[in-house]
Amino acid sequence: MLLAKKSSLHPLSLQRRMESPSLGVLSLHLEGERCRVGCEFCYLGQRLGPAAEPLPTSLLQDILLRLDYEEVAVAVSEPAGAVREPLFAIAQAVASRGRTLTLTTTARVLADEPRLLEGVQRVNLSIDPRKGAVTTDSIGTAARRIKPRELVLIVSLVSPEWAERLLAGELHQLLALPEVDRLVLNGLKPPPPWCNRNFWLGAVARLAPLLDRELNRRLFLDCYVAARIFRLGGCPARPDISPGPEFRSCVYQPTADFRFATAPELAARLTGFVPPAECPFPID
Repeated sequence: MLLAKKSSLHPLSLQRRMESPSLGVLSLHLEGERCRVGCEFCYLGQRLGPAAEPLPTSLLQDILLRLDYEEVAVAVSEPAGAVREPLFAIAQAVASRGRTLTLTTTARVLADEPRLLEGVQRVNLSIDPRKGAVTTDSIGTAARRIKPRELVLIVSLVSPEWAERLLAGELHQLLALPEVDRLVLNGLKPPPPWCNRNFWLGAVARLAPLLDRELNRRLFLDCYVAARIFRLGGCPARPDISPGPEFRSCVYQPTADFRFATAPELAARLTGFVPPAECPFPID
């Protein structure tokens, strides 16, 4: 039955099993400044307070050598700026733990800074019309820079017009690209009024044949949509440490849970970490 299936996979392919003490996918942002794209719906732009100074590289390494996680997902915005050195240091620390390093970024960043891919096993490519033209040719060009690394398309529903393009066939075309390993249909957080429960129910009906073949295999739904609307599992947890000394149990929440000074303090406070019991993004 459609949507009855459950998976132990995170939408980015590594969902933490709920009984594990691991943080699962640990999110990092290296830039203290706002991204130049300046999307009004960006979860980073909605974080409260002034932009934080990036964590020192030595502190980042110490954190990554102490915490228990399965994957580190480093987000690099436009412009890439001076992130190459800390990213390489992160890659070394993650590799020493035998964990996965994922780079979440745009095709434009990778075209400008191809060396950012060194030490990266997976790329989450952020896809929507605000970040450049979306065509099978443009995604194919970006994919060829990324391979043989795993490629996940993070396709964000940034407007009703773009959502309609996707549902009318573009989503099928993107998923059919041979270079694409997985695709996540990503809702904005907090959800805009048009992206409500009725929208998602209608979208699922239109995508039914594709979901029957690919749901939780190569096609994944947004975390709050899967967990809150369709009850396909609990919160997968996307804790975040960045860009300053702040911890968020959900990367998308505007307010930090707490601030920390040292890696040992952070590790001690995260002993027995569990995902948030209540999703911060209820939808209509």
